[in-house]
Amino acid sequence: MPQIKATRPLAVLGVLGLAFALALPLRTFAAEEPGGPRLLLPPAAPLPADGRYLADDQLKFMIDHDGERTRLRFIGGDEVFYLLSEPAPLGGRVLKYDTGEVALQVAGWGGVTLYTAEEKSGVPAEWADGNIDDFDLKPVAGKDLKAFAARLSQTMLTAFDFAVGFTTEWDDLATADAEKDRALAVDAMRNAARAVALISESPKRAVIAERFHLVRVVEAAQPGLKLQEGTLTISYAPQLGSSGRPSSLAIAKLLQAGFNPAAKT
Repeated sequence: MPQIKATRPLAVLGVLGLAFALALPLRTFAAEEPGGPRLLLPPAAPLPADGRYLADDQLKFMIDHDGERTRLRFIGGDEVFYLLSEPAPLGGRVLKYDTGEVALQVAGWGGVTLYTAEEKSGVPAEWADGNIDDFDLKPVAGKDLKAFAARLSQTMLTAFDFAVGFTTEWDDLATADAEKDRALAVDAMRNAARAVALISESPKRAVIAERFHLVRVVEAAQPGLKLQEGTLTISYAPQLGSSGRPSSLAIAKLLQAGFNPAAKT
C-alpha cells in the first residue's frame, strides 16, 4: 500500500496565503475615486533644502528658493539659474535649466545628484550647511548702464576675441522707475557675455566670432531668443520677476546651433 506523506503546515499556509492575496478585490491595493480605481503613487520628493552642497568632497553649488522656483548658483560663479521642477519616477523630482537639460535630480528618499557638462552621468551631492552667499549681484544704476555694456563688450574682445556690441532702450531703462526692467536687461547682457565665454573653446568658435556682432535686448511678454543676420535678440519679461530672461546656457545653445558653417542666419 503506498505511503502518503503529510504536507507540511507551513507550505500549505504559504499556498493558501498566495491564493487569498490573488483573490482579493483590486480595491485592497488601490485607492478608489469617482470614475474608477487609481493606483497609489508615492508622493513626489521635496525640493532640495536651501544651503551649500558638496560634490566630490568640494563645495560645488548653492540652492535657495524664490517663490516656487529653485535657484542654483555654482560656488565661484555669479550666474543665477532658475530651475524648472518636474516629477520623476518612484517619487523623485527632476530640476531642469531653461534649455531642458537636467541640473539636479532628487530621489524619492531625498538624495541629490548634480549634472554638469563635465559630469554628464551625474555626481552625488550632499547638503553641507545653511550658509548662503547673496545670490543677487550689485544692481547697475541707470546712469551707468551704457558704460556697463561697453565694459562687457571690451571684456569679450580682449578675453575671447569676440567683437560684440549691445543695444537696448537706453533712455527708458535709465529712469528711476525702471529698476526691475533694468536689472533684467543687465542680466541678459551678462548672460550673453557668459555664453561667449562658454563657446570660446567650441569647435564653432571661429565661425561664431566671424558672424556674431550685436546683442539687442528688448522687453517682451515672454523671455526668448532670436538669431538673425549676426544679431542676437534677447527678450526679457518683467512680469515673470528675476527669472524672466534666458540663461547663458540657452544663449550658448542657440549660438552654436545657429552659426553652422553651412547655415544662413
